[in-house]
Amino acid sequence: MMRPKGTRDVFGEELSALRRVEMTVRGLFEKYSFEEVETPMFENFELFEKKSGATVIDQIYAFKDKSGNMLALRPEITPSAIRFYINQLKSAPQPVKLCYFGSCFRYEEPQSQRWRQFTQAGVEILGSDRPEADVEVMALVVETMQKLGLRDFDLRVGHVGVLRKLLEHAGVGDDSQDPLLRAIDRKDEERIDAEIERARLNLTDQKILLELINSKGESSILENVRRITKGVPGVEKDFENLSDISEGLQAIGAKFNFDFGIARGLGYYTGAVFEVYVDKVQVVGGGRYDGLVELLGGKPCPAVGVGFGIDRLARVLVSRGKVEYPGGPDFMVIPVAPEIVGECLKIVKELRDAGLRADVELMGRKLTKALASADSRNVKKVIVVGQKDLEQGEVTIRDMKTGEQTKLPRKDLAKKISGTA
Repeated sequence: MMRPKGTRDVFGEELSALRRVEMTVRGLFEKYSFEEVETPMFENFELFEKKSGATVIDQIYAFKDKSGNMLALRPEITPSAIRFYINQLKSAPQPVKLCYFGSCFRYEEPQSQRWRQFTQAGVEILGSDRPEADVEVMALVVETMQKLGLRDFDLRVGHVGVLRKLLEHAGVGDDSQDPLLRAIDRKDEERIDAEIERARLNLTDQKILLELINSKGESSILENVRRITKGVPGVEKDFENLSDISEGLQAIGAKFNFDFGIARGLGYYTGAVFEVYVDKVQVVGGGRYDGLVELLGGKPCPAVGVGFGIDRLARVLVSRGKVEYPGGPDFMVIPVAPEIVGECLKIVKELRDAGLRADVELMGRKLTKALASADSRNVKKVIVVGQKDLEQGEVTIRDMKTGEQTKLPRKDLAKKISGTA
């Protein structure tokens, strides 16, 4: 039987990479004082319907339970974290700092780096509207990339508020803004042109929009973007916000570029947004969403967060050879005869008790075949246990790479091998 389309089985080096990413991220979440929350894999469909965006809604695995309730497998975890905050933490001292890990599900067309089940980790800071909160989230991202050994990452910062205010000034309503922003987020020029035409932008506004979303570079480009959007009400406050964020990132030594073509695919972002790329693959994305708590039934509350694509980060580590996959056991214990199996079980237990990665021959194979099996499993050393050796108080250690064999005393074998004798 085949696995479902768009899913995958993870094993070996790639699974080792996934666990390394998860361990690194979890350690940093704790270091930055985020508290973990675990939410259900399925929620009421309504939770995601309100502002996840039409593309995500189309990809949701939705179903009715036996009571007729409309439910959905979560396509992301931010709305669930916000629901939890509204239900249980709205009176907690602010800011509230939450983190999470879990599987998410989207019915996407299978393609490179996109799966219908994927792992997401993320953080949310609720209660602070200050740029320091945005910088805190980005600082976490920067340190994560450095800890993973991906120091050539590309951090890009934009501002959805500037895009929305420009479109509003051009007469584009909210309902027409979202499809256009999603096209911009996808960097699909054909779709962008189609949505611009559908939104009925005049030629002047089209030129301004296209010039804005193609504005990319260091902090110095802010003045040029200010010139492009001159006369658009409210954007000056957004530029001040970006200047403050820029100063904060520079203070912690983070390298970044502005990119006003970042729109994010989710409809709830309101302010500064950012993405991280490695080898031209987006692996991290986040930003400010000051209206989502209120939209989901809570009191107005500013918030900023980020999501990590754990699977994509793991793929990058594998492709760059940065995964220390242990492979086979360090030791394999092989009995020469059936009557020695009990002694081999004692030896393998001693090795494991000493903290060594050890296995024992479980198939009852002859020595030659057992050695061939150990070699195919990339076992580093084999401990051959024979009757004559035991009578002399010894066992034979065979290095599977060099073929060299040595004798070691049976007594305190595990301590001698681990260097603790």
